[in-house]
Amino acid sequence: MNLLIALLAMVVGYLAGSISFARLVTRLFAPEQDISKIEIAVPDSEARFESDAISATSVRLHLGPRYGCLTAVLDILKAAVPALAFKLWQPEAPYYLLAAGMAAVGHNWPIYYRFKGGRGMSPIMGGMLVVDWLGVVVTNLLGLASDLVMKNTLLSSGVWLVLMIPWIWFRSGDWPELVYAVAMCILFWASMIPEWREVLRLKREGELDKLQEAKEVQVMSRRDQGTAQQTSVSNLLSAIMARLGRKDAGS
Repeated sequence: MNLLIALLAMVVGYLAGSISFARLVTRLFAPEQDISKIEIAVPDSEARFESDAISATSVRLHLGPRYGCLTAVLDILKAAVPALAFKLWQPEAPYYLLAAGMAAVGHNWPIYYRFKGGRGMSPIMGGMLVVDWLGVVVTNLLGLASDLVMKNTLLSSGVWLVLMIPWIWFRSGDWPELVYAVAMCILFWASMIPEWREVLRLKREGELDKLQEAKEVQVMSRRDQGTAQQTSVSNLLSAIMARLGRKDAGS
């Protein structure tokens, strides 16, 4: 491995990852909106779930799913593009993994914004798409199914990432990619510690079930009516099945 190319991959990945598309999208489409904090009201309670992550989730909750989806795609690309570039340029060396990993680091701790960023899910997915796009599809489907069992979106959101470890192990056995997958798991779950503290606090206060079961949640300081659709995967799958049922009935 060439040390200079490795350093170049890390710098390029980090600088690309440090681009905060959440801030840029918000500045472009809703400059009056402050997304520096997520504060969700627990239904029928004075309790609040709070997070200081600035990410696609922040944009979705404050501006709506259209802009949240746009932000997520851009966050995926800012890791996938440099990783793919290095993989095509130097296919025999794992420089692309360094670029992908540092893009996630830059997303969480962006140099342009005083190291205050998100939790890394979208750029991690972007890097994984370069590693094994089929694995990302399969493990995400399994992650969606796991939410039906666990009924905990915060926990199930990272299931696919954990499953990528055995997937890579059995599919290719490539040790640099395995190290990358383990490192991204550690990065993601460590970054989520503030949210887990909030979850545990709400659980101790007996308010967690109300938040998880709510079909609609109130996002404080949201620019429109103050509510947002709760992103429960089980609700999403139920809605899809309902739509399919209506199509069958109409045909």
